[in-house]
Amino acid sequence: MRIHFTNLFLLLTASFFSQNFCLSTEMQAKWFKLHPELKANFETLKQQAAQQDQHDFQNGYNHSQHKSTSATPIYTVPVVFHILHTGGQENISDAQVIDAVNILTRDYNRQNADTTNVVVQFKQLIGDIQFEFRLATKDPNGNCTNGIIRHWDTKTDWTGDYNDYIYSWPSNNYLNIYVVRTMGGGAAGYTFLPGTGVPTAVDAIVVLSSYVGSIGTSNVGLSRVLTHEVGHWFNLDHVWGGTNNPGVSCGDDGVSDTPITMGFSSCNLNNAAICNPGIVENVQNYMEYAYCDRMFTIGQAARMQSTINSPIAGRKNLSTPANLIATGIVNPLSNCVPKLNITAFPTFTVCAGRSISLNSFTYNAIPTSYAWTVNNGALLSNASSANPSLTLVNTGTVAVQCVVSNANGSSTETMVVTGLNSAPQITNTKLESFEDPSALLPANWKVINPTTPSEKWEIFSYGGSEGAASMYVPGESMTANSIELLESPSFDFKNNPGAVFTFKCAYAKKTVSQKDVFKVQASKNCGGSWSDVLIPGMNGLANASGGIDSNLYYPVPYQWVFKNVSDFNNQNFSPFRNEENVIFRFYFQEDVNGAGLGNRFYLDEVNFSTPLGINDLSRSIGFSVYPNPSKASVKLNFHLSDAANIRVKLLNISGSVVEETSLKQFTNGEHEIELNSNATLSAGIYFVNLELNGTKLSRKIVITN
Repeated sequence: MRIHFTNLFLLLTASFFSQNFCLSTEMQAKWFKLHPELKANFETLKQQAAQQDQHDFQNGYNHSQHKSTSATPIYTVPVVFHILHTGGQENISDAQVIDAVNILTRDYNRQNADTTNVVVQFKQLIGDIQFEFRLATKDPNGNCTNGIIRHWDTKTDWTGDYNDYIYSWPSNNYLNIYVVRTMGGGAAGYTFLPGTGVPTAVDAIVVLSSYVGSIGTSNVGLSRVLTHEVGHWFNLDHVWGGTNNPGVSCGDDGVSDTPITMGFSSCNLNNAAICNPGIVENVQNYMEYAYCDRMFTIGQAARMQSTINSPIAGRKNLSTPANLIATGIVNPLSNCVPKLNITAFPTFTVCAGRSISLNSFTYNAIPTSYAWTVNNGALLSNASSANPSLTLVNTGTVAVQCVVSNANGSSTETMVVTGLNSAPQITNTKLESFEDPSALLPANWKVINPTTPSEKWEIFSYGGSEGAASMYVPGESMTANSIELLESPSFDFKNNPGAVFTFKCAYAKKTVSQKDVFKVQASKNCGGSWSDVLIPGMNGLANASGGIDSNLYYPVPYQWVFKNVSDFNNQNFSPFRNEENVIFRFYFQEDVNGAGLGNRFYLDEVNFSTPLGINDLSRSIGFSVYPNPSKASVKLNFHLSDAANIRVKLLNISGSVVEETSLKQFTNGEHEIELNSNATLSAGIYFVNLELNGTKLSRKIVITN
């Protein structure tokens, strides 16, 4: 299994290639750790293959055809490509896939012109495997296919989970190749050797889209990744043996005509003979990590031909006449019906009244017509095009259907787009300090648990920044990588020019190595998509707050850290400054790739406040509220230099108005307004909004028993 990293360097041949690294040992060890009962059988099969090779080697392999460049292929392998994509460059063209298949057939029939550059010690050892690779024209149900299947799937960012191989066709009938956008650790491709006992769906090759073929997103220098991976799939180890680490120790691949070698990650053609003096090592082998691969040996060819004739992992069935008919290699079909994936861009959720793009991604055949339909009063523009525009007039769901057709038939795909109320929930000053003891959450706030439903953001009744309570996420109970989200109501920045969004937080790391992540995200399409708008460094945040604390962390007042999301120096927030419906999301991820079970993160005093300069105004009029806390009435005191229009509102913790004065002109001088004069308010947290000539000033008050 060969892994390539994407930092490329220029070769003398003017093509690009990368250093090669492989996770074969790790992936295989992971599988055998889950299924130790399978390892002994695998090792036995490897030993038997090595013994058979020694016997064949002593008899000259009896495969004279492996030295020929004119023999026609005697084994045909049906291939299917599963391209996982989300509409990006990873959705490579049919031409790029066809180019990759042609390169495989070329390399496996010793038809590559660069064999002329093989060093003299190995010119007579170049093997001709005589495998031809052909895209299937029949799927497992006998339907017409071009062998290139496209799947709209975020799994294009591949994790290697065994449950992700959901598109595989039977591996005893087809060689399945998954094409993906990214892979863990920067890998470019891997597979499992036959005999490991992996499920048939997992018995496939996974490769990065940028390493397929020599055109499109790939290039000539990267085009032999599949040559290498197919070698693994037909039971070849790396030439230095079954590890991922060339250059460490001398090893053997169980093939007698590939010299013992430490393996190379660079192209040393100066008769390298490191492991056995005088015996030159096969640097140019396809199963090496050097970037000048040109050949398989005769012994490797014999090993792969033995594998395709072996019942192990069903390889023997691939090239049988019956399978070539069943997969459409013989009597191929050409009357395919177009198929498609459809999606909404940038999201399937949008504020009602706004427009989004509808995108179709077709495959299997070229369509001659498109027909889109929608319901719920939604409007379509260019409904007969591949990518029309959709306007959601009403709230609720819209069923979207697309039909693509050609002379052979049609295919239909449907999806649902959701339109949400675009009216902002918070239209003026709002301070949320999570003080309502009767509520699990404040109004219009949501807790979302993508990975750990049992642990979540919740209200903590002690240790708040100013009042008694705050929100916290219990890192001490969260497993590594788990994510918890706290979603705010929607705020109107458009009609509150210059409004600011701030909060306070407190945090302690349990250990120095703790790798928690906290960030604030924002959405301007009713939660359809999210952007990171604030990502504080966790080390700096901990240093300014609770530091490192191996005990369960409880913040004290001086440990709360103030954060301003809407600071004008924060360019990440710029796209949201003039939006009418902005939702925020507080994102916490526990100890990324660590041990988990860390410490707590606290959030408090989430404040959407009126225009900048309000604090100066508040000070200039001496705005104060007293007594606070109070068991009965409270008084607002302020002085005016000039006459002004004044209105006062008293709001409860849910934002409902419980007392209000009419708009009235006040003269210059000192003024006092009394609220709750009859002492009718129940104990709790309230907010006083004083509106002065349209500018809102806010204070929090506490009514006690």
